[in-house]
Amino acid sequence: MTVRIAIIGDENLDYPSHRELNAARARLGEDVQTWWVATDGEYIRDLNAMDAIWVAPGSPYRDDDAVLAAIRWAREGGVPLLGSCGGMQYGVLEFMRTVLDAPATHAEVDGVSATNAIAPLPCSLRGEERLVTPVPGTWFDAMVGGRIAPGMHYCGYAPTPATVDRLTSAGWLIEATAPDAGPEVLRLPTHPFYMLTLFQPQIGASTAASLHPMLLSFVAAARERSRRREMYAAAVGGEAAARPAAYVHQQRWGARWWKPLVSIPLMIVLTFIAMMVVSFPFVMGGGITQEDLALKPEANLLLNLGLATLIPITLFVMWGVHRRPWRRVLSVTGRLRWGWLGRAMALLTPVFVVYLLVSWLIDGAVILERPQQWLSLAVVTLLTTPLQSAGEEVFFRGGLVQAVGSWFRSPVVALVVSTAVSAALFGAAHGSADPWILIDLSSLAVASCYLSWRTGGLEAGIALHVVNNLAVTFMGLIVGGLEASYVDTETTGSPVAAGMSLLVMSISTWVLLRSAVRHGIAPPGRGAPRLG
Repeated sequence: MTVRIAIIGDENLDYPSHRELNAARARLGEDVQTWWVATDGEYIRDLNAMDAIWVAPGSPYRDDDAVLAAIRWAREGGVPLLGSCGGMQYGVLEFMRTVLDAPATHAEVDGVSATNAIAPLPCSLRGEERLVTPVPGTWFDAMVGGRIAPGMHYCGYAPTPATVDRLTSAGWLIEATAPDAGPEVLRLPTHPFYMLTLFQPQIGASTAASLHPMLLSFVAAARERSRRREMYAAAVGGEAAARPAAYVHQQRWGARWWKPLVSIPLMIVLTFIAMMVVSFPFVMGGGITQEDLALKPEANLLLNLGLATLIPITLFVMWGVHRRPWRRVLSVTGRLRWGWLGRAMALLTPVFVVYLLVSWLIDGAVILERPQQWLSLAVVTLLTTPLQSAGEEVFFRGGLVQAVGSWFRSPVVALVVSTAVSAALFGAAHGSADPWILIDLSSLAVASCYLSWRTGGLEAGIALHVVNNLAVTFMGLIVGGLEASYVDTETTGSPVAAGMSLLVMSISTWVLLRSAVRHGIAPPGRGAPRLG
């Protein structure tokens, strides 16, 4: 396995930082190949074969726009990125301009002005050492073992305090500080490895016994990406290096036409078995009725736990049949982004409160009788409905969508077809054939599929499903009529209710996408997918 790292910059051996960078690159590992990629050369326009990029010091660059484009490619594609000094400055500029849509300028390039995102340091640090102090509990703190150590600088410019505030508000983390320098290390936590440093971790590579731990962590992230690239190349018969893929195409690495025909039925069969096992106590006691589900906490508990088994079943089957890491079902980053999930739920809660209040007023604001065990039902709902909702999303918008999507070369076709299949099966699973109910259910399915495409993961869809189910259930517990919120073969809807559902799903999608773009979860641009 060969690890390929592009060093973005205009090599100049008169710079001590470039000489030390060359010393460092020679010690990164026998499996690591590095190339200087000139900012005004042809190769910076196509970095798809690279496993990581290191944005070198030396700004302003001969082609600033090319550097900013390369940084954006790495950020949106989940490609490991390390930027030091000038790399930090341009990494900040790219995010401010592209994601936050700010008129961010660089004082060294554009002159000193009120729009400077990068401004002169109060005290120039060219050729200066400062003690770099890690922030406890951060990645950088773990890398250096909590050790405070000198860091060499060749920098006269850094992000302004106002810029740092905007970055941290957008989810960035300050991972280290130093006197006169402010933030020494900035990290974008929604990315597999995206770290910007004011000090230069390569300094000392020519004489030190070992490389700075940040360089070793950077190479480890590049190694992981290289491993995935090699897997892809082997799966497609030696094709060129793997390009980042949309969420719907995460199972195309090693895809075979028969795999979805095995994985989808297997997930369904295992789900039926799991539901039978979980509901066995009620089967022995005479079965579970629709009224039981709405009015008895124990029946509601068993239903939710049964549907929660969709999570391990789906992840196990996708790993076992498609032979891809099961974490890829969660997101293109290979993990569940808990911070993004929590933010999405917080954004959606007021939207659904308003939606349900308006719907209740349209229906006549009638107060009905509450279930006798409403308090127990509330506790069961709060504790287990998130698991039930996540289970359905992992199955219908995760495993099912990725399995179907693996059949189609075009990611857009894969999205359209898998969304249609997901919506159809999601509606069928609820039992009702009423067209207005199917429209209601399909609105959630379509919104969740599109959000997974744009954000590269299930978090937004899970948040949408959880908040919807919790809000509907608690509304039924507060004003009565909870049993009407459950869908079965006899349930019917109305054009007004279906229209309201379409409206709230559209608003929710807009709210989530606006936040996702702002925080770097989804790429800017209408319809562009998050890749990884």
